Amino acid sequence: MQMISASVGEGGVNRKCDAALVQVMLMKIQQYRSPGRSLSTYLTSYDGDCGPKTKAAIKAFQEDQTWNPNNPFAAPTPAAKSTPSGMFSLADLTAASRPWSPNLPYKPGLVEPGDATWKALVAQTPPEYQDLRVLPAGRIVYLQGTTNDLHASITAVNALTFVDSFRQSVINCINAMYKAHEIAIWVCPDGARRDFATQDRLLNSGRKVTNAGPGESNHNFGMAVDLGFEKLRWIHFDGRIEQNETHWMHKLDPAQKIVKDSAVFWDAMRAVGTSPAAGLFRGPVDDHPHLQNWNDAGVDMGARLAALLTSAGTMKWSAHYIKPHYRYRTDLGWGGGEVEAGMATEIWNGNATLTLDAMKKAREKAPKPKPGDPPLAPLTDANVTSMKTELQRQFTLADDAWRTWTPR
Repeated sequence: MQMISASVGEGGVNRKCDAALVQVMLMKIQQYRSPGRSLSTYLTSYDGDCGPKTKAAIKAFQEDQTWNPNNPFAAPTPAAKSTPSGMFSLADLTAASRPWSPNLPYKPGLVEPGDATWKALVAQTPPEYQDLRVLPAGRIVYLQGTTNDLHASITAVNALTFVDSFRQSVINCINAMYKAHEIAIWVCPDGARRDFATQDRLLNSGRKVTNAGPGESNHNFGMAVDLGFEKLRWIHFDGRIEQNETHWMHKLDPAQKIVKDSAVFWDAMRAVGTSPAAGLFRGPVDDHPHLQNWNDAGVDMGARLAALLTSAGTMKWSAHYIKPHYRYRTDLGWGGGEVEAGMATEIWNGNATLTLDAMKKAREKAPKPKPGDPPLAPLTDANVTSMKTELQRQFTLADDAWRTWTPR
């Protein structure tokens, strides 16, 4: 059981994370305690706020322990034996009762780290809830991830495409997250290296997954990752366990607005990812699952794609940004002036914005044929069509050469 960081209850520090953990423990003790015991009602929900009901529940729990000299029920001594459900039987509780002592380290209505009330809460929390945890800045109580999930996540990383050095950083991040918070995080679908075709599909999917076209995303070059919270088991406010969380936390945050409760998890993952233990960097502020291998402040993704196109293919390229997308120019391999070719997604799909007039102007600025060379045939619409296909091929060459891309 995760220890509370400070006191909860009457006059306590009452941090939300600690209050939520104590509330869930009281809920589960109430739900699972042995039948037939005429004990107090504790809590039926939690919210992280230590209000009058929570303080009353703590007092009621204490009244059900040995500290009330008139109470026939007692918290067990080490000699008492628990039932198969993990709860102590009425006979054991009665037999294990001991006289109340004013020196017993507890305060009415208050739970302090490691005190008698805390120890009794831990002892009586059912075994299946002994691994409750909560993030320091949060209030959503969750169950510790399993080591099997941790190992399965790392195995999955080893089957995905990354630059090898970055793969190790991703594994370091997954291990560090588990060590810090006992949460097994996973690479999201399409969260590893994406080829240009996948990037284009996501851009045009209508899901608002990305604003980057083919060749414009850090993911296209094997040094970026999206990590998420699939299989995270967390406790609903009414006590139900969420068993089917998605990578993007659709159960906790159905509208994907990054509400406060889900933001705590994303912030924790980012903090671990950018710590020395992992050594990664954040990407765009609003891209919460995203971590990468470099600080992209000042990196112009359009210019870097143009550089890759130039080095991988047979044309010279440049890029300029017209919100919300980059647009590209190329010399068509003629060594003259550059012409507009359109957005990356247009070029990739064979729909470059190239026109016949633009091609004619580019030819005029290109070096003239050498003496003895055959004269150039007049340009026609058929030349425009074939050139669009060639521009598309240049992007394919860049996709094949993705390992040569650099952020500077």
